[in-house]
Amino acid sequence: MISTLMVRSLSRGKLSVFLFHKVPRQCDPLVPADVDLMRFEHLLDHMCSQFEVLPLEDAVDCLHTDRLPPCAACITFDDGYPDWLIGAAPALRKRNLHATFFITSGQFAGVPLWHERILAAVRRLPGPVFDLGFPFLPAQSLAGLDDRRRQVQRLEHELKYLTLHRREQILLQLEAAAGVQAADVPVMSEAQLRDLHSQGFGIGAHTILHPILDYCSPEEVEREIGGVREHLQGIVGGQVNGFAYPNGRPYADFSRLHVDAVKRAGYRYAVTTHWGVADAATSPFQIPRFTPWAERDWHMTYQLVRNLMTAPVQVPEVAA
Repeated sequence: MISTLMVRSLSRGKLSVFLFHKVPRQCDPLVPADVDLMRFEHLLDHMCSQFEVLPLEDAVDCLHTDRLPPCAACITFDDGYPDWLIGAAPALRKRNLHATFFITSGQFAGVPLWHERILAAVRRLPGPVFDLGFPFLPAQSLAGLDDRRRQVQRLEHELKYLTLHRREQILLQLEAAAGVQAADVPVMSEAQLRDLHSQGFGIGAHTILHPILDYCSPEEVEREIGGVREHLQGIVGGQVNGFAYPNGRPYADFSRLHVDAVKRAGYRYAVTTHWGVADAATSPFQIPRFTPWAERDWHMTYQLVRNLMTAPVQVPEVAA
C-alpha cells in the first residue's frame, strides 16, 4: 500500500514509458536473460496495478498540454520479432493494453536483425575454439554453453559500434565460418506487421538496419531515419509518427544532428533508452524509456520508484 502511494505521488505530471524487445515463450539458451512470456505477463499485471497504460502518441500529446492522467505509463517494443504475434500481442489484448512497436524494416527486404544473425551463427560455429583473425576479436573457447553465451555478448558489443559496411563484412565472415546464411534467420513478415497494426497497436520506426546513428554518414542518416518511415507507412497503409533511436543513449548513440533529422522526416515524437520519466519540460523527440526486469514484486516497485526519481539526459536541440 505504501509503495503504491509512493508511485502515485511521484507520478504526478510524469510519464513512464516501458521498453521491451523479444518476448519468447522460452528463453534461448544463448540469451537466458531475455524476458520470457511468463515473466512478461507478470510484469504487465504488476504495471496494471500501479499505472494507467495509455497509447504512446496520445500520452505525448497529453504530456505537453497538461492533460496527463495520474500514474500514466506506456508500453513499447523495439526491433521486430515474429513471436510477438503469438506471445506479447495476445498477452496485451487479454488485458486490454495498448503498446507501440518500433520496427527495424530491413528484414522486410531480406536483411534479418544483425544481433539475430550473431545468435544463429554462434549456435552453429564449430568448436572448440573460435577465431576470425581480427585483433579486436581474439580467439576464444567454444567448448561449452557458457563460452558460446560469452561469445554472443562479445560479438554484439564489438559489432555494435562499427559502420554498417564493416559490420556487414564481419557478419558475412562469421556466417561463412558457421555454415549459415542470413536467409536462415527468422524475420517478421509484412503480413505480420499489418496484423499487429490491424489489432490496434501503434507502429513506430526503428531505422532500416539498426545502426548506431553516430557512426553513419549524412546520407545513411537520412535513409535510416526518413526512408524507414516511408517504407513502414507503405506496408501498414497508415501514418508512422514515432521513431526510436537505435541503442538510444543520448551523446553515446545519437546527437542533436539526429534529432534534427527525425524532425525533418516528419515524425511527431521519438524515444530514447535513457532511464527516467518525461514531464512537460521534456522534448517530445527525446522521451526516456525504462525496462523493468526484477522478478519479485517489491524489487520491481523499487525499480519503478527509482526510475520515477531519475532525471533523463537530453542532447540540446535547436529551437524551432
